[in-house]
Amino acid sequence: MPLDWVKSTQQRGKLFGTAKQQQLTFQADFFSLLADLLLAGFSISQSIQFMQVLLPQYADHLIKLNQTLAAGASLATGFERIGVKQDIVNQIKITQEHGDLTDSLTQIGRLLAEKMAQQQRLKQLLRYPLVLLGLILGLLITLRYVIGPELRQWQLNLDREVIVYWLLFVAVILILVIMVLSRFVQISLKRDPLKKAQARSQLPFVGGVYRAYYHYYLLFNLAILLKGGLDLKAICRLLSEMAPNSLLYCLGQQIEPQLEAGVSLAQIIEQQPLLPKQLALFIRKGRSLEHLSDELLMAARMTYQKMLAALAKLATYIQPVLFGLIALLIIGVYLSLLLPMYHMMEGLY
Repeated sequence: MPLDWVKSTQQRGKLFGTAKQQQLTFQADFFSLLADLLLAGFSISQSIQFMQVLLPQYADHLIKLNQTLAAGASLATGFERIGVKQDIVNQIKITQEHGDLTDSLTQIGRLLAEKMAQQQRLKQLLRYPLVLLGLILGLLITLRYVIGPELRQWQLNLDREVIVYWLLFVAVILILVIMVLSRFVQISLKRDPLKKAQARSQLPFVGGVYRAYYHYYLLFNLAILLKGGLDLKAICRLLSEMAPNSLLYCLGQQIEPQLEAGVSLAQIIEQQPLLPKQLALFIRKGRSLEHLSDELLMAARMTYQKMLAALAKLATYIQPVLFGLIALLIIGVYLSLLLPMYHMMEGLY
C-alpha cells in the first residue's frame, strides 16, 4: 500500500471532529485497506496487526477487533463489537460464509468512502450560500435595530404589505422546516428496520437515493447467497439467524410465510417496494443458480452506479434552492427600505 494513501487516511482522521464522522472515516479506511491487504496475501489477523502500525489513529478499534478475533469470535461479530452498522455486519457474515469476502470488503469500503466524499461535497456546496445568508441576516438585524429607529424619526413605518410579506415568508419557511424535521423524526423512531427502510425510500427528493441503496444492498447479498448454492427457502432460514434488528432478518420474516403459503415470488417482489422489479425478470429466465447470481451481481453494481449518479444530481439542487431563499430575503430587505420612502415621496406630491 503506497505511503501517500496511509498519510491521506491519517489526515482524514484529523479532519472529522465528531464521533459519528470519525467512525465513518475509520470504517471507510479500514474496509478499503483490509481488502487490499487480503488481495496481497495477508491473513485477516496479519492484516489487522499490520494496520495497527499503518493507522495508529485507529489503534483502539483495531486492538479491540484483534482481541475479539483472538477469543474465537467470527469476523462479523468482531465488526459488530467495534460499532459497524448491522447491515454491513450481515453482509460480511454472508460473504464470509458463502461468497468472496475480499470483493465484499472492497464494495463496502468504496460505498463508505463515497458517503464520506458526499458529506465533504455537501459542506463545500453549503459554505458560500450560508455565508451570504449570514450577511443578509446581519443586514436585516441592522435594518431592524439601526435603520428602523431612523425611519420612525422621519415618521416612516413599515408598510402593511411589507409586514405581510415577512409574515408569509417566515410562516412558509417554518412550516417546511417543521414538516421535514417531523418526518425524519417519525422515521427515525420506527423500530422495525423494514418499515424504516420503506419509509425512507418514499421520502420526496432523497427517496430515490435510499431506494437505489436498498436495491443494491439486497441484490448484492442475494447474489452472494445464490452463488453459495442456497435456494430461496435456505436463504430465508439463513436470514432468520441474523440479528432481529437488521433489515435482512425482517425481510426474511416477511417473505418466508408467503412462500410457505404458496405465494409466487413474482407477487412477493411486486408487493415489496424494497425489492427491485428487475429481480422478477431475472428469475423468470430460469437460469442456473450460478448464472442467476452473476446477473444479480452485475445488476447490483449497476444499481450502485445509479445510486452515485442520483446523489450527484441531488447535490446540484442544493445551491439553487439556497440562492432562491437568499433572493427572497433580498427582496424583503428592499421592500422594507424602499416602500416607506416611496410612500413618503407620494405624500410630498
